[in-house]
Amino acid sequence: MRRSPETDNENPQETALLTAIAAWQAGTIPRESLVAQFTGISREEGQLIQQVITSLIQHAPASAEAKSPDRSTNEWRAELMDSRARAWAHPASAGLLVGPEVLILTDGRQGISLRPTRVWVLNSSVSASLLLLCQTIVMADHALNAQELGKLRQQRIESTSSSLSEIEPLP
Repeated sequence: MRRSPETDNENPQETALLTAIAAWQAGTIPRESLVAQFTGISREEGQLIQQVITSLIQHAPASAEAKSPDRSTNEWRAELMDSRARAWAHPASAGLLVGPEVLILTDGRQGISLRPTRVWVLNSSVSASLLLLCQTIVMADHALNAQELGKLRQQRIESTSSSLSEIEPLP
């Protein structure tokens, strides 16, 4: 994705993300800085992620669509199993998977796999599956957090009631 985002008519947030991606691929910023920019986008700004995906696809080299990266199924499985996920919704759905080596952006219709050295355009069926994976990971995380919160509340209630029962009334 070596290009100058200033030449396109994008919104400032999109330009900032595209500039950060180019900087990461050029080795001038660390990957976690790029990930932090993506995770800083509110969950209601899925359309911004869709715009970034579209721009990346438009500027991807023609060879980026020709064949998949030279990785085995087991390598991709390991990459996905070690991923962290982020999902955006309303008014548009989008997802980000951050694997050990790859960043994947998808909106369910189109997607892109980013590595420091190359861009790979995902087909629509893979994009849809990866968006579902992002959403599932995020929903499971929220469910676990809610379950843990419920356990902590119950523990507090139980400890408070046992503490209160130990207080002796005045005669």
